[in-house]
Amino acid sequence: MRYIVGICLCLLLLAGCQEEQTPTPEEEPTLTGPAISYTIDESGLQVTMNNGQNWMKVPVEVDDLFAGEYQGSKTELIDQSYLLSADRLAFIVGGFEQTAVLSSTDQGKTWNTAEFPDAIQGIRLRIIGFTSEQDGFVILSGGRTMSAEGNQIYQTTDGGKTWNLVGSAPSERIVQSGTFVSKDIGFMSFGSTGPTEYYRTTDGGSNWDNFEVELPGIYKDVFSVMESAEFDGDQIVMQMGQGTNGDYYGGNVKAKLVSDNNGESFEMTGLIDPDDVMTDEEEENWRENDSYY
Repeated sequence: MRYIVGICLCLLLLAGCQEEQTPTPEEEPTLTGPAISYTIDESGLQVTMNNGQNWMKVPVEVDDLFAGEYQGSKTELIDQSYLLSADRLAFIVGGFEQTAVLSSTDQGKTWNTAEFPDAIQGIRLRIIGFTSEQDGFVILSGGRTMSAEGNQIYQTTDGGKTWNLVGSAPSERIVQSGTFVSKDIGFMSFGSTGPTEYYRTTDGGSNWDNFEVELPGIYKDVFSVMESAEFDGDQIVMQMGQGTNGDYYGGNVKAKLVSDNNGESFEMTGLIDPDDVMTDEEEENWRENDSYY
């Protein structure tokens, strides 16, 4: 009987040892940050599609990404001058004798360069966007003299393989911003001093007309820069910022405006507080708190 008990104890001890010796699978490191991003270093512009596990060099000289009248830092790409997504990588390059889009639709395996015909020389502002898989827009400004400059709007209907110059907005003031919410409907804002001018197109950029932005009370002196616009159902929602010199609640609070008539006019409907610098009561009662009446 003692032999049987001893054998059982040995078996239990052996099983315990085997369990302890079973290797624990290594946990994979947790990756943070955007899956698709870029870096500019000594080797040039590089892009990752998998959160930094692998990097590929974009076939472009870094100086070509900042050519024209740009005078800022060259460690980060110019805001809105590029697109990074799983379906499309695109960069506006050049700015003097030639301005073009360098793009890839197969995650960097192949690249296409599409030149903008008759582009302004001395590009300052450069904005690229797509409203569908095939339809895209580019807004350029340049040829600046004092407080005046020209602007051009380009459209593509073949996914960026070719670009056509379709027109320009009828203002020689400094372009603040611009965007399209569909192939046909787009917006631009102008002004470095004085009241901001707003223009809208409904034919893809060939013709432009003024549109109204209603900012009540003190807000007409606070918000001056159109930052974005997009369709939300049947409405167009616009976000306006304070510009580089804004100081209302630290300068980062934004205005939300809504249009029910495809952008003919916009009415302010509230505030956007991305940094939570306002109390809930202040944000909800924005009209009463800021001399709406």
